[in-house]
Amino acid sequence: MSEQATERAPFLSVVIPTYGKAETLPLVIRALEGQALPRDAFEVVVIDDGSPDDTAGTLARLVALSPLRLRCFRQRNRGVSAARNRGVLEARGPIVLLIQDDIVAAPDLLSRHLAIHHHHPEATAAAAGRVAWPPDWSLDHFMRWLDRGGPQFRYHEVTGQRTLDYRHFYTCNVSLKRSALVEHPFDEEIVYGFEDIELAYRLQAEGFVFHFDEHALGYHHHRRSFEDFKRRQFAAGQSLYVAIRNHPELQGKTGILRISALKRLRTRMRGLAFPLAQRLGASRMIEKYWQAELDTQMVRGYRLAMQRDRARAHSEGTGGPQAKRRPPGAASIETR
Repeated sequence: MSEQATERAPFLSVVIPTYGKAETLPLVIRALEGQALPRDAFEVVVIDDGSPDDTAGTLARLVALSPLRLRCFRQRNRGVSAARNRGVLEARGPIVLLIQDDIVAAPDLLSRHLAIHHHHPEATAAAAGRVAWPPDWSLDHFMRWLDRGGPQFRYHEVTGQRTLDYRHFYTCNVSLKRSALVEHPFDEEIVYGFEDIELAYRLQAEGFVFHFDEHALGYHHHRRSFEDFKRRQFAAGQSLYVAIRNHPELQGKTGILRISALKRLRTRMRGLAFPLAQRLGASRMIEKYWQAELDTQMVRGYRLAMQRDRARAHSEGTGGPQAKRRPPGAASIETR
């Protein structure tokens, strides 16, 4: 905790899981230092999930210099779900705001989240803001498409809405009562990807309401490329398998589980035509190819996780996929 911090219990705890983002963490912390909300009204809890870079040194310097109530913890690499659960347990505020290590908060982000909880004090009320690319960034075609029709975020589908369903509950900018997250923790077997959708699905079934403020903004300081996002979708596909295995009723409601032979053929044809589409600036053809390739990577990840699960079950003599709801921390998906 920073020396300048006061000891009054915070109203809100900002929980940030981090892995290998030493370069963006100073931006994230600086934005929190500039919040309209008084600094003694909130704290920041950072969980370093076994980062291989200089995250530990960066955090030590930030703790020494920041006027925030900043506390940092390090654990072995267990995935984002385990890191968030650890952050919730370390949090001292009755409300927990979950952001990522590359989300730079607008100056009123924290106050907007608190305002929602002030108007909805019930334990089953959650708040969700929006995430956008930094307004001063120059974006290429792929990054523009990711957020407007692509698979990263689908905020364009909920513009003007007051509440969301579980499919739009992205944990890079959401807040809940701490008690709710203690009672309903993230599934730690889901290491990366779909951990937020899986949690929101369970919460919605319990009667939670996700209140949406599209002006509660966080800016996503993470440049994406097509090749980078293919790796991301492969990892997410592995997590999707765990979510579907534990909730079979989610099939057809989220994620891509299989690709038909006809669609595979179309993807190969689009791949062959892709250089020509780029030269011609055929945006729609390019975007269809991107979507098809990203879907393919998700299905590959899903199948790999399923094969591993079946092999593990066979070796353990259970004769089928692993039983639903393993103990927390039983992560088996390689995503980093």
